[in-house]
Parts: sequence; structure tokens; C-alpha cells
Amino acid sequence: MISNSEANASQTNLNNASVKIPSGEQSEDAYNTFYGPVVQMGNGHARSWINVSHDNKALALGVEITDEALQNLPDIPEEERDFISGPADFLLPLHQKAKELTPYDHICINWNAHGHEPAGLYDIPHFDFHFYRMTLGEQMTIPPYNLAPTLFDNDPPAGYMPDLYFHAPGGVPEMGAHWIDLLTPELYGQPFTYTFIYGSYNGHVTFNEPMITMATIQGGNTIHKDIRQPLHFSPTNKYYPTQYSIWKDDSNNKHYISLDEMVLR
Repeated sequence: MISNSEANASQTNLNNASVKIPSGEQSEDAYNTFYGPVVQMGNGHARSWINVSHDNKALALGVEITDEALQNLPDIPEEERDFISGPADFLLPLHQKAKELTPYDHICINWNAHGHEPAGLYDIPHFDFHFYRMTLGEQMTIPPYNLAPTLFDNDPPAGYMPDLYFHAPGGVPEMGAHWIDLLTPELYGQPFTYTFIYGSYNGHVTFNEPMITMATIQGGNTIHKDIRQPLHFSPTNKYYPTQYSIWKDDSNNKHYISLDEMVLR
């Protein structure tokens, strides 16, 4: 396992080549990839990245995970999680370019060795990739549901969530309320592989979350999935994704999860 100091030092030695989304239309010479700092994860590391065109448009924002990062991940009981900086939770700062051009402030990768509720649906090993649309300080103030139920239950105004998304009961501290896609295949008898969650707290959309099984990531297949869109966006004049993608680059043995096909809203 690499130490934190080794991970930080290794940042300068990483291959900082452009991230190429499979089947993407953009030529690699038409944009630059900007990386966030390296964070230790399992036996490897992870970091954030953003692709920005030469005319300063955000094209894609995502996570890069080394293959070794999927090894030796901890098994932490749900009741012992803090969901930000615990042993199974990996906080990825964003490059300043990402904060300038998109609504996102930081990413948290939450590893769930046994999945989580509801039982029979999401209780298999998977990752929650939370792309937070609030500051870390704001995230840390979200209490357990029983201490502030009216704030968890205060939905964003009509039009700020896509149609056919369901506000699941309750909420999670340092996260908020979770909105489930009512069209997701696992609700209709198919095995859970990946899905896209929205989050809210106190009347605001607070995160976007691709939720992906370990088996899907390890499988290495290339997946592109449309993100169903709300009518309204806040903040405005930012680039928002209309698709998320999952793939492995066999040339560097790294895994990628991205929010892409971005549109200025």
C-alpha cells in the first residue's frame, strides 16, 4: 500500500496525458485535461479530472482510478461511516477549472463493501460517486435525518428534478436526501449494475451520483448512459452533464467514470 506522502509525491510522476472518452467526438488536440491532486485509495490511488476545450468550455468531468485502487478496500460497518474522510470514503478535490466552469465543488467516492439499503436492491458491493454541488463545509453541516427532518424533506422547487425521480424516505448525514430513478432497471427485476441518483437538502439540489457496482467497474466494458434532465438549473451559466460514462483504458490499466456531453445552462 502506498502512503499518503508517497501518493502526493507520485502526482508529479503520473502520466498527465489527456483523458479520452471512448467514442467521444472531440479530438485530443482540441482540449486540455486538468487533474486534481492524487488521493490514496486501496492499494492505488484516485484523482479527479476535467476536460476543457481551447475556447474554455467544459466537456467532461470525472474520476480516474488505478486498477490497484480496487484492491484492499476496507469493510466498514454502516454505523461507523462519516461519508467524507473515513477509511472507506475518499475525498477528491477538483481542479480550479472544474469549480469555475461547472456547478461541482468536490467529489466523494464512497465504497460500500456490502452495499446499503434497501435490502434486495442495492445490498451488493458498489461505489457511490458523489459529485457535490455544495462546499465541503456545507456538506459537513448536514445532520442525521432525525435531527432535521424538515430540511431533508424540503424538496427543490418544481422543475429542478427530472420527471420520474422519487424522493426516497429519510436521508443520510453529510449527504442529504436521495432521489431514485423510477425507470432504473433494478426496480423491474433486473440485477443492479449502475444507476444515476440526484440528491437534495433544504430546497436545493446538492449532488449528482453515478452509483456503480464493483463488478461493473472491474468488468472493464465501455458504458454510456444518458442523464435525464430537469427543466431548471441552479446555479446558471455553468456546464452540466447530459451523459455519464464508465470505461477502462487498457493502455494505462486505469478505470474512468465521467459526467460528460456537457451543456451550458
